[in-house]
Amino acid sequence: MRIVVTGIGMINAVGLNREEAFNNIIEGKTGIGRITHFDPTNFASQVAGEVKGFDPKKVMDPRDARKADRFIQLGIGAGKEAFEDSGLTSDDYNPERFGVVAASGIGGLSTIQQASIICSTRGPRRISPFFIPACLVNMLGGFASIRWNLKGPNLSDVTACAAGTHALITAYKTIKMGMADKMMVIAGEAAICEIGVGGFSAMKALSTRNDEPEKASRPFDRDRDGFVIGEGGACLIVEKYEDAVARGAKIYGEIVGVGESGDAHHITTPAPEGEGAYRAMKMALEMAGRPKIDYINAHGTSTKYNDLYETMAIKKVFGGKENCPPVSSTKGATGHCLGAAGAIEAVISLMAMERGIIPPTINYENPDPDCDLDYVPNHAREADLNYVMSNSFGFGGTNGVVIFKKV
Repeated sequence: MRIVVTGIGMINAVGLNREEAFNNIIEGKTGIGRITHFDPTNFASQVAGEVKGFDPKKVMDPRDARKADRFIQLGIGAGKEAFEDSGLTSDDYNPERFGVVAASGIGGLSTIQQASIICSTRGPRRISPFFIPACLVNMLGGFASIRWNLKGPNLSDVTACAAGTHALITAYKTIKMGMADKMMVIAGEAAICEIGVGGFSAMKALSTRNDEPEKASRPFDRDRDGFVIGEGGACLIVEKYEDAVARGAKIYGEIVGVGESGDAHHITTPAPEGEGAYRAMKMALEMAGRPKIDYINAHGTSTKYNDLYETMAIKKVFGGKENCPPVSSTKGATGHCLGAAGAIEAVISLMAMERGIIPPTINYENPDPDCDLDYVPNHAREADLNYVMSNSFGFGGTNGVVIFKKV
């Protein structure tokens, strides 16, 4: 059974739709700046990849928007774009055979923060009755299921920064198992709030390059000092190849390999030498039949150990530096969108394959001798892309890899 992607949508710090976002990424632009969602003056890290100009009332019924955290709003915005892009109508599917997989790393963190303040200052009776459903991760899938009448499996992946990729893999496996014919993969994250930034800062995970926000996220660069938190949403419509062909759908790519693994090492630090990442990539490559990979969209967070160990894992799985394909991280443009990152980067990977262009790794100024691959520094590169790989690795040692093939 062949499974393909027929609709895509994304929202992030460099664009409110897939075209705007992808074009800005290719042009080497960044959406990272000083935080405006709150006053960051007293925070160690004061920069983020915020989505500017997003109006949830344009993508949701205003009454529903008021009941939903921003991560849900961003996800539904991307879902609207992807569903329209797929060309699907109610005549094209049986609702009971069309499911949804939602993804988020944290869910409604800002809503939790606000409700906690209300509870402590005004009392528990003043908490909104919509508080709980507004912040649950699976409510992104719930809103999507209701919005598009999707009565198939309604699932969620909450695997930190690998959630978006794992959701895509879950959709793939659900169709493979015969439990659905079509799946909507929908991801959202919006954790740029005091408790989110404060928490990651306490871990010393975030960049503190506050005087140069646009250069704070610098994957694989020698002077990287942490990731930059981002927000956004993404959606992919996944279905059987035969069904897509029968209705004349545009096909962005076929999912030909997936890989998952656990580090079993540390709650935040990846396994030494990227051992878990290596096994996930190896699994995906073997499932795909070990084709020639033309491009890897790396997890590339701009942290010391992720970038080093991902580089080591890539070299191991491809049998040495000389055999590795071009690699780039787009987090210099978008920031790290946590649980939505994998879905956003899957969309970027498919658009790169469709258009024959590799996105750049921006802010790559000072090579790290231990990170010595071709990271497509600072400028996009035209290339014939037939197979692309997208990597996602999360806290808790959870890893996901997807390989797409041009159809």
